[in-house]
Amino acid sequence: MKKLASVLIATVLAFGVNANQNQSYKLITVSTYLNFYLLNLNACEDYHPSTRQAAYKAEATLYPYFESLDKKVSALKIDQDDKDAIAKTVSARRDKLNTQIAEGEFTIEHCNAVVRIVNEGLDPTILASIK
Repeated sequence: MKKLASVLIATVLAFGVNANQNQSYKLITVSTYLNFYLLNLNACEDYHPSTRQAAYKAEATLYPYFESLDKKVSALKIDQDDKDAIAKTVSARRDKLNTQIAEGEFTIEHCNAVVRIVNEGLDPTILASIK
């Protein structure tokens, strides 16, 4: 009986760890996804002023998602490495965007596409983990 109880406890603990790791992975994915759009919209506002007004409007639709993400991260018991990984998605996204800008690949067409995607609605499957 003690062995069975030990196995059950170990299984439950392992499931809990896997569930937290899975949740951390999902939140990192959401953070990366949202930061891609936010940073691109910010760059559109700076580098392509003709898209500025539309980019500001699209940007405003992202903030409730970031608030939900922050609440989920704060409420979960995830390790510091995962919290750091979520926070680092901003700098990783910024580095990629800076490379794109430096290479002259950050076009007005890109900005218009980003604004259109945000306005039409972001992927609900990706965002489901912060609802």
